[in-house]
Parts: sequence; structure tokens; C-alpha cells
Amino acid sequence: MPGVHGTTAQGFEHCRDAFATNIKSGAEIGAACSIKVNGVTVVDLWGGSADQETGAAWERDTIVPVFSVSKGVAAICVLQLVAQGKLDLDAPISLYWPEFAHAGKSKITVRETLAHRAGVPFIEGDVSFSQLANVEHMAARVAAQVPLFEPGSAHIYHPVTIGWIVSVLVRRVTGSTVGEWVEENVASRLGISLFFGLPQTERSRVARLAHRDPEQIAVGLAAMMPPGSMPWKAMTLNGLLSFGPDLGRGSLNDPQVQAAELAAAALVTDARSLATFYSACLAPVDGVRLLSDEVIADAILPVSNGLQFGLDVDGPAWGAGVMTPWSVQPMLGGSSFGHDGMGGSLAFASPEHKVAFAYVRNGLAPGGVEDPEVYAVVNALNTALLEGNAA
Repeated sequence: MPGVHGTTAQGFEHCRDAFATNIKSGAEIGAACSIKVNGVTVVDLWGGSADQETGAAWERDTIVPVFSVSKGVAAICVLQLVAQGKLDLDAPISLYWPEFAHAGKSKITVRETLAHRAGVPFIEGDVSFSQLANVEHMAARVAAQVPLFEPGSAHIYHPVTIGWIVSVLVRRVTGSTVGEWVEENVASRLGISLFFGLPQTERSRVARLAHRDPEQIAVGLAAMMPPGSMPWKAMTLNGLLSFGPDLGRGSLNDPQVQAAELAAAALVTDARSLATFYSACLAPVDGVRLLSDEVIADAILPVSNGLQFGLDVDGPAWGAGVMTPWSVQPMLGGSSFGHDGMGGSLAFASPEHKVAFAYVRNGLAPGGVEDPEVYAVVNALNTALLEGNAA
């Protein structure tokens, strides 16, 4: 197919057709999709442009920032430690991070904290780029933050701060940063690209992000995140990070942001790597199994869903750090777990279907609805599975 490259297994042609339509219609700037069933790749496709400014094509090894898809990968790093018996989800997080007990946060558990129930979705005060790159400094500020509500009593999305919480848990238990842990225990063993803190040597293959409709984004941001508001403080770190129409300085196109270990928001990866990662959660891949069935069953138990603190609309559903099916992200239903990202990227696993799915893009779509391009492929996959197709 013109503009679309890769492979598709017999029985999954409709997934290829849906992806090709997304590319050929112009709905996507550039994108990639990878699907594994029973550990076998049944879809591995890419196409479009990696950079509208230069006209560079999306290649097989193109990587891209995936925003909050990062959270699912980071949470599974913690769940790996649970599977290894090194961390207890129902222990107070202060057992591993005593400083977090400040201002009434001593009793909240690791599980509740990972499910966005700590009440610290933002930090007060200015943040510089040098501070952003210092995980210990930022984590100390999160620990010192006074919560919005009694920890554990409610939930609200922690768009950036949850990453430093995960980073500290991993470092206190293993001595490694999240980026080091992923590289040494996951990426290098599976032969995949997962970068929390992008090395300079990898920059040449990073796709450039762009809003599909910059004017619409400008209007939406002004309405949803006016300066000084709680969403603005949480999403932008009091103005440091940018999601504006040009996606320039302070955005995830900015090399200094990509280089920072932002475990909640700045993972740079590709669809093939994400599908391999989630497949290794379900069963061994090249001898590597990241989670056990027991840990998965426990991690997807409902912890946070429904109305978020201070808001009048339902938010996502979370177990222990992983997103579970909800109205905007039904995934494949049932025990599916993973995470989406701003702009529309999505990666998840479905234990009952033995499926690992990943769709990444550089043309950012407005959120808040079930993404039509991504779910055209998910729905085609579901049909293929219902028809009895298997790897």
C-alpha cells in the first residue's frame, strides 16, 4: 500500500486496512501500529511523515514521545518489583520513602498512590529546566507538598508528579533510576527502544510532534488550563512545560525535555517496542517475563474511577498505576490494562485475548473522546479475534 509499510498476518488484514485508511486519508501525519497475539507479531505497520517541516518519512526505526503512555510503562516497573517480592502494594509508601509522610501523607499505600489518590497533582513554586532534570530535587518537592485532600479519600489525575513518585520507589528499592532500570532489566533484554531520558545519540530518529489543528488547541488550552488554575499548575509545572500550538520550547519536541527523566510523560519509544513490552507482561518473550498472572490480577483491581476531586466529569479508571477500561479507552474490555497519552497514542495488554497492542503518532488529536483512528484498528482487531483468527 502506498505510504504504508510493514507486515500483516493472515486474518488481520482489516487492521492493515484501517491503519492504511488513517494514513492515506491524511488523518494522521505519521503513525505506527504493532499488535502481538500469543507473543507473535500479527501487525507491524508504519507510514506517513515523521517531520512535517523537513518532509522526512516515518521509518521502521522512528521513535516518538508518547506522553502519558509513559505512565503505564513506569507503573509496570513498580509491578516488576512487586512480582519479585521487593515491594508491597498495600504497604504505606512512607515505608520506602519516609519523606513522603510530610503533611499527613504517612498512611497512604503504594497502591493508592499509584492510583492518583495522594492529592499532590502539582507542586508550588517555579521550576527551572535544570531542576526538571534533577529527579531527587523534584521528588523532594512532591514529598513536601501539602495534599489537596486527605490522601486516599479521593482521586485526581497526577499528570507529571506521579512520575517522580514512581522514580523514587524504583530508586529506593533498587538503587537505579527508572531510566536505568528499564534499560538494564527490560529494553536491553528484549532488544527494544524505551527511553526515559533520551540519549543524544538517539535524537536523529525522533519524530517531530505537531498539533493537527493548532487553532483548536489554542482555544481548548485557554478554556481548560488558564494560567494559575489547578490543571495549568499540574500539566505545565507552573508554566515550565508547554502544550501550545507551536510545540516549541518546553514541549516534548524540546531536546532538554526529552532528555529529562519524566517517568509520567516523556517516554520516547515506538509501537513495536511497546507491543513487545506488553507482550512480555503476559508471557515470556525471549525468556523474559515481566509480570506474573497473580500480580496482573491484583494490579488491575479497581482503585480509582468516576468523578475526580473538584471536577464534575468522570475521569479515567486506574488500578495500581495502570489504566483499566473506561468510556474513552475501552481497549479490548475485560482485564485490559495499559495507558493512553495526550494526542492519542495508546498501548495496552489484554490477558484474556493474549494481545499486546500499541499505536503511536506524531499528529496530536484533541482528547476526551474515543479516538476514531486508533479504535478503527482496535475494532478491526476485535473482529479478527471474534472470527477466531490467531497467531
